[in-house]
Amino acid sequence: MSNADPEVSVVVPVYNGERYIREAIESVLREAEELAVELVVIDDGSTDSTPEILSEYSAHDPRVIVDRDRGPTIATALNRGCGIANASFLARLDADDADLPGRLRAQRDFLVDHPEVVLLGGQPVLVDEEGREFGTARYPLDDAALREAMRMTNPFVHSAVMMRRSAFEAAGGYRANLPHAEDLDLWLRLAERGKLANLPDAVVRYRIHGGQLSLEKQADQAVYAEATRVSARARRAGQPDPLEGAELVDEEFLVAHGVDRREITAAVIDSATWLARTSGRAGYAGAEAQLIASAYDRARSESGSRALVARVHRSVAHRHAEQGHPIRAKLKAAQARLAERA
Repeated sequence: MSNADPEVSVVVPVYNGERYIREAIESVLREAEELAVELVVIDDGSTDSTPEILSEYSAHDPRVIVDRDRGPTIATALNRGCGIANASFLARLDADDADLPGRLRAQRDFLVDHPEVVLLGGQPVLVDEEGREFGTARYPLDDAALREAMRMTNPFVHSAVMMRRSAFEAAGGYRANLPHAEDLDLWLRLAERGKLANLPDAVVRYRIHGGQLSLEKQADQAVYAEATRVSARARRAGQPDPLEGAELVDEEFLVAHGVDRREITAAVIDSATWLARTSGRAGYAGAEAQLIASAYDRARSESGSRALVARVHRSVAHRHAEQGHPIRAKLKAAQARLAERA
């Protein structure tokens, strides 16, 4: 069991991850029996039993490298992990997720066969807090479709990506001033250096749990995501990147760079309704209700519109239909039509 000359380095940041970190580690080491893999875990100041668990693994397996360093942002931890990593392919995994068998080999093989691709993802299996599967997500596969999707959403699961180290370094790594959207920002910069792709197969068990469902985090994430697109548009136009050195990225930042408040509101609403549907499917009815209420509030605000209210109605109608409530679904669909006609 040696970590000399690994083909793939898997970078896992963790903070107080005692509940799930063993599952994440074991899912990687399972693949390391057939592929030269190293696992780089960045412990971002855990105060639970995570340090002891990591010490247990690293003491007995040289493929497990543990670094303990409290950084200001997740981007700091990720850059540190990628800097420590030794392989030419960098894979990501969150501490509460788990690789599916064959993920790393399939992605390594694809990148070897497609040297033009710099960023490769895959499909996630959605699991709840207890590990029960409740659905799958389908993301676009080819470069053109992924570039189109990034205009409105993030078509990569962070825990499911593998990158070329050379492209990662050329892009400058993760930027620390975009919490909750540091991944999309990196994808957009990687897209300037090569092609993008997603595998059609499921590659990771992606966990949805209560800690991910805060209203404040959701709204901030939508704003930061819009900022990454503002930044990408500026670079394409040959203009200075407005995010370079920016200390405060908020709605006023977006407005100052030409984004209409109605566009910001639409982005926040789309983010809230997507997360509401996902949290509802995972069994978090309370979080779902809060997110839908926040979406309605935003749609009815000064920067909202009847069309956006109708959009929220339709999202709720879709959920009612999923849950087997056709009458409720029809009523919400009717409310959507009325909102647009008023």
